[in-house]
Amino acid sequence: MTDDDQLLYKRLIELSNRAYQNNIYTFSDFLSLSQQDVLFQAARDKSFAPIKFDLFGGYENCERKMVRFGSEDDLGYIVDFPIKCIKIEPLAKKFAKEYTHRDYLGSLMSLGIDRKKFGDIFVDGMDAYMYADESTADYLLENFVSVGRNSVKCSYSELPEEYKKAALKEITIQVASPRADAVIAKVYNLSRKDTIPYFTEKKVSVNGHIVENNDKMLAAGDTVSVRGFGKFNLLSEGGLSRKGKLNLTVEVFGR
Repeated sequence: MTDDDQLLYKRLIELSNRAYQNNIYTFSDFLSLSQQDVLFQAARDKSFAPIKFDLFGGYENCERKMVRFGSEDDLGYIVDFPIKCIKIEPLAKKFAKEYTHRDYLGSLMSLGIDRKKFGDIFVDGMDAYMYADESTADYLLENFVSVGRNSVKCSYSELPEEYKKAALKEITIQVASPRADAVIAKVYNLSRKDTIPYFTEKKVSVNGHIVENNDKMLAAGDTVSVRGFGKFNLLSEGGLSRKGKLNLTVEVFGR
């Protein structure tokens, strides 16, 4: 575990105890998939408070998520996640240029905003949508005015339902077995050998947990993320093909 991971580990335990002892909800910053794995490790520590927690990033399938410590069962009341969705659009679309996720990320970082203060960014042509914590969102509305050469404006919004649906593509693949390396190779058109570094470099997660063993068996309902490629859900296992391969139905998230 890196020094940063150790600090996060201690911080998450501290937040769990603060929620439990003070009968209040506490929230983390946005966590990456590898940081979410640190959460699951911390939750097994004997110092972690006996309190429920859940994760949310703005909508169900976000990758970067906050942790909320506490529940209505624990505390007797409910508090929503302090997350807002912002729409970013050019002031003059006629003369605007389309920019990538990396361009938006770079522009945000140039404002001095820590990456942990905002979540997923969705680029939709010349527009983009992003999730941020409430205080950061308020700041961005006043200060995020350009992406590349585009002058932009920000407003509170919701990620459009049609965009969520458009970002999903259902496919059927055939594999010898539901091993993680075999499934990932088929989904992203790689050889099984090419998938190995992603496991050893801790770039693969299943249901939010880092997976280093490429022979892990997947099952219907699993969500798999591969850093650098994206994320997919394993929806169901079908019968065997004529060549004896297993049919799997997979829902792939667009990038």
